[in-house]
Amino acid sequence: MKMSFTIVLMCLIGNLAAQQHSVIEEFLQTQMSEYHIPALSVAIIQNGEIKIKKTYGNANLEYSIPNTDTTAFPLASVTKLISATAIMTLVQEGKLNLYEKVRHYLPELPETWNNMKVIDLVAHQSGIADLLALQIEFPSLQSALDTAASRPLDFEPGTKTVYAGGDYAAVMKLIEKISGLGFQAFLQNFFEKLDMGHTVFNNMEQDFIYRTYDVIPYAATVYKWDNEQSRQRIFSMMFPSWTYPSGGLFSSISDLAKWVVALDKNTLLKPEFSEMMWTPAKLQSGEDSPFGVGWIVDKHNGEKATGHSGGPALADIVRLPEKKITVIVLTNQLELRPFLSMKVLDFYLNNK
Repeated sequence: MKMSFTIVLMCLIGNLAAQQHSVIEEFLQTQMSEYHIPALSVAIIQNGEIKIKKTYGNANLEYSIPNTDTTAFPLASVTKLISATAIMTLVQEGKLNLYEKVRHYLPELPETWNNMKVIDLVAHQSGIADLLALQIEFPSLQSALDTAASRPLDFEPGTKTVYAGGDYAAVMKLIEKISGLGFQAFLQNFFEKLDMGHTVFNNMEQDFIYRTYDVIPYAATVYKWDNEQSRQRIFSMMFPSWTYPSGGLFSSISDLAKWVVALDKNTLLKPEFSEMMWTPAKLQSGEDSPFGVGWIVDKHNGEKATGHSGGPALADIVRLPEKKITVIVLTNQLELRPFLSMKVLDFYLNNK
């Protein structure tokens, strides 16, 4: 009798899981059709276990190359979440204090930056000029920082939140100074610990009308749908090397799942250090910032939700830290609206 009950229960659980997967798959395939998405990858991780990991479509339309779980998609601003995790390893090792002044580590920075703390950089409340908005082709990180240092701060550090392109240039300098490594070498050590073998930068460079970049055999081509002519067009976005802590990384659904599993199982960071990433920074007014350490922090159905999107929608990650549920959606269609991860999360929760 007990054995019969166990068999029935297992069958019921299996049927529910299949129904859950079917609902999510139907939704994603509908979105792919409606928004002309050539390739899409999705993963749901809960308590360190990969519940769903699926790939759809073609990573490259010209050569009909299928999308696989090792296909690397541009993460754009989702790169910040990886950088934030790597930064927290330095905090955990006692090499970096989020509430120390930036000039404690980088005394060569202007005295007018003296009140700026590390948390102000990673939570977009530093007041450093938006270097990307200047539309200057900086030849190096130092050139970008020299320009930022020559300009007055846009506001007193810690007084408000502005999503700007100067913060993470200073973050890059900080990481390189503390780790003693170039930024990419520092991240590569991080990737090797997690066996993330399909996560790289393409090192794109531009010289007048010429662009060159690394060959990434497993990278997805990005497309932009032309509504007027009802056709796909190839799209590329250049992230200068000095912006790499905040954008430019390529990664696959398998690699990102490994990273999330490590977060869930605390094999990379102790729980208290992971939680710091998902705790809103405080402004001087006492109000919560919309950012923790790189991660956006918000509420979803009354529960803390954190994550980031990038591209505007080439990559989209949402996490419920209290439930240890993370949804990752990667696409190669620039014009995707709305973002998909939150909807996938709702389907997953509603069908559990």
